[in-house]
Amino acid sequence: MARDDVLTEQGTTADEEPDMPERTAVPASAYSFDQLADIYNQARVDYIVPMPMNGKRMKEYVINYDVSLDASVVALNDDHLETGVGMLGLRDDRAWITRLGVLPHRRKGRIGWFMMESMLDSAKRHHANLVQLEVIAGNDPAYNLFQKCGFEETRELLVIRRPPGEPDPIPAYDALTPIHMEEHEIPIYLEKREPGASWVEENASLINAGSLRGIRLEMPDGDTGWVVFQRTPFQLMHFVLSANMQLETATALLYHAHKEYAMQDSKKENLPVDHPMWPAFQAMGYFEAFRRIEMFLYF
Repeated sequence: MARDDVLTEQGTTADEEPDMPERTAVPASAYSFDQLADIYNQARVDYIVPMPMNGKRMKEYVINYDVSLDASVVALNDDHLETGVGMLGLRDDRAWITRLGVLPHRRKGRIGWFMMESMLDSAKRHHANLVQLEVIAGNDPAYNLFQKCGFEETRELLVIRRPPGEPDPIPAYDALTPIHMEEHEIPIYLEKREPGASWVEENASLINAGSLRGIRLEMPDGDTGWVVFQRTPFQLMHFVLSANMQLETATALLYHAHKEYAMQDSKKENLPVDHPMWPAFQAMGYFEAFRRIEMFLYF
């Protein structure tokens, strides 16, 4: 049986063992992307959401989310064997802990705690005033570990998905004419978005990831709105909806996005549970996959 109840989203244990064997934190930059992916995959082998990676995806992850491999760690035990990996993103005076995992057969000696301390120290050395992370809702041992490190809950977030397929026809929406943004326009619109995006959904993450598309609409009553999203060969992700538009406008925008890219699976990460546009996603066939709890630590 998978040990889902003792893992964080990133895969670390929340063990509290008193014995403290000798351990070493090596900068993740000492390893190749393939090696880091292998360590991470081993740490997630029994996890409820494995999210396997290869070297190419690991490199993209590091680039897209401004992960500093020099500030990230690979933990070694006293036999100099890899026991886990933890990654630290850095942006201005903020840091983000991610991809934290401990190998199942080496989950002893508070390795998760050790890597957390190492990365928090690294965040301080890089003059971060805030460190943030997410943990899957209901994972109480990991949640308690982060609380003991000083993190406090800020909000609950949804990870939502939509299977491929064209939406059911809505004649009123089909009568609208979507306007596609030019590539150079997209960053301008993103600057107008509402505040509060999580790390993976911030403008910097979207711009780093690239392959962005944008659609604008004007409704018959004069209401206007826009949506920006990433389009990959197999998936649509990172949906950003303009602020202060009507719910129907948001629904129409998503309708046209999924009508145009009907073959793509779709995912939206870290939508606040109380976000006013959640019903628009639901109307287009999105469902809740799981929830995360966002936590902050201020220095």
